[in-house]
Amino acid sequence: MVIVNAWPLLTRIWKLQRSLIQQASPCIDELSLSPRELMLLAFVERCPSPSGLARELRIPTPSVSHALKRLEKQGLLKRQNHPDDLRRFNFVLTRAGKAALKKGQECLQNTFRDRLSRLRPEEVDELNRLLLILTEDER
Repeated sequence: MVIVNAWPLLTRIWKLQRSLIQQASPCIDELSLSPRELMLLAFVERCPSPSGLARELRIPTPSVSHALKRLEKQGLLKRQNHPDDLRRFNFVLTRAGKAALKKGQECLQNTFRDRLSRLRPEEVDELNRLLLILTEDER
């Protein structure tokens, strides 16, 4: 194992993520969504419960609950009773939620495509391969 000073790499990853979100924000703002709310919409089908979303996205449960209420009020999500426990509920995307998610994904994808255009195709493939390795324990 190679011992490396990981801090410079970590700060570059953080700066890249922040930069992409900042660059895509005007487009996302048109949807009346925050980047966090967009991510909640993106993950709600895989993790429909508030606690599941909080775990998956590593966001405090109260923050997730607050954002879910806002998204529900906007008509982008609706509550459904949990199939096994009527005391619990799950969220599902509404038609408007699916449309907002699609548009938001386009905003972020276009921004990232612009950034990836600085790389050669084989470098993009390598970046994807490395990111899969680094996120392997999160599947």
